Amino acid sequence: MKLYRLNVTADGEPTTIFVLAEDVDSLLHALESQDHGEADEGSLLPYVDGEKKPRVIRSLEEVPEDYLDFVCLGDNPEEYTVAEFFDTQE
Repeated sequence: MKLYRLNVTADGEPTTIFVLAEDVDSLLHALESQDHGEADEGSLLPYVDGEKKPRVIRSLEEVPEDYLDFVCLGDNPEEYTVAEFFDTQE
């Protein structure tokens, strides 16, 4: 499982969402079929259309402190936060 970061807007303000998925196709499927939090639909379209690529986050050091407690979207039945996801990888 990989952790992807997408830079989006929510209520017109820049923000970030994190999605757990096996690959980009799975990530896109999750965005289309699941609730994607507060993210504005228009800011997700460039990812769906392939104009923007989501970034794979490989370590907790790549995550701003403000986002450590965000619950990951996608394939996340345990509802792991970003920090908890990395705790399970060790």
